[in-house]
This record gives sequence, structure tokens and C-alpha cells, in this order.
Amino acid sequence: MIKGILFDWHGVLVENDSSNGERVKSIYNKLLQNTATEDEIIEIVTSYKKYEPLWEVLPELKKYFKMCVVNNGPKATFKYWDQYYGYSEFMDFVNSEMEGVEKPQPEIYKIACKRICVEPSEVIYMDDSFGFPEETEKLNMKFIHWSTTKDGFAEFKKYLNDHTEVKI
Repeated sequence: MIKGILFDWHGVLVENDSSNGERVKSIYNKLLQNTATEDEIIEIVTSYKKYEPLWEVLPELKKYFKMCVVNNGPKATFKYWDQYYGYSEFMDFVNSEMEGVEKPQPEIYKIACKRICVEPSEVIYMDDSFGFPEETEKLNMKFIHWSTTKDGFAEFKKYLNDHTEVKI
């Protein structure tokens, strides 16, 4: 029985505005070197946009599932994601740099599951990176690959409709 949902942040819950790719890459490199200014951090955070079809169903999903983001991003952006996108209304957030372990290491998924009080075998995990199914399968997690936000969301809805009582 599915009791929880783990989301990747980039490519699932938010999408990047591809028109400013070089600028984002430049700031991201500064983030990795801990030299980005607060204004640059805010610039990179606000360069993303919510994937609205998914955000529109989060209130309904919250009624049935415990949810958590699993993110490999720099911890310097952590507080701004909630400030600008308001994820904490719906879910928790596990940041790899803060936890000292990153995807696809199984430990990060275990941390997220523990945070929302579910077993790994009770969750769906969604990510736009295809390199993670092996690790999630070892934990008996259902993995849904988001090759695009549209295709991933369609597969997620189909899975929920076919395997749970939740219809979105």
C-alpha cells in the first residue's frame, strides 16, 4: 500500500527557464564554491517555475499521502525554496548537502522515509534523472521516471489511478 511520495525538486516539482541557462550555470558554480551572494541565490531560485499541473493536485495528495522532496542541491538555496515556492504547506524536504549523503545512495531515501514515517516499500519516488531506479528498486520503492514533466505527470496519474483509491 502506498503511503508516501518522494519527489525530486528540479524537473518534477519545478522547471528551469531555459532562456537563462548560462547565467544559472554560472551562479550554480559559485554556489558549489560557497561564493554566491544572497542576491545570486535568490536569482537562481526564482529562475525556476512550478510545474503547475502537479502543484494543483498537491492539496488532494496531502489528504492521502505523506510527502517529501529529496534534493541534491546546495544547502545555501534550501531556505529560499520554501520562501518562494511554499512546499512546506504540503511536504518535508531532505537536502543532500545538509544530510551528508546524496542521491542515488540508498541512505538519503531512507532518511526521507523516516522523516515522513513510512517504509521505503510504501512510497513512490519520482525523478527526472534515470540513473536512480536501481537504488530505489533495492529498497522496494516504486520509481517513476519523469523524462519530461508532462510524461512523468501522466505516468504518475496513471499509477495512482491504477494502484490506489486516489484519482487525480
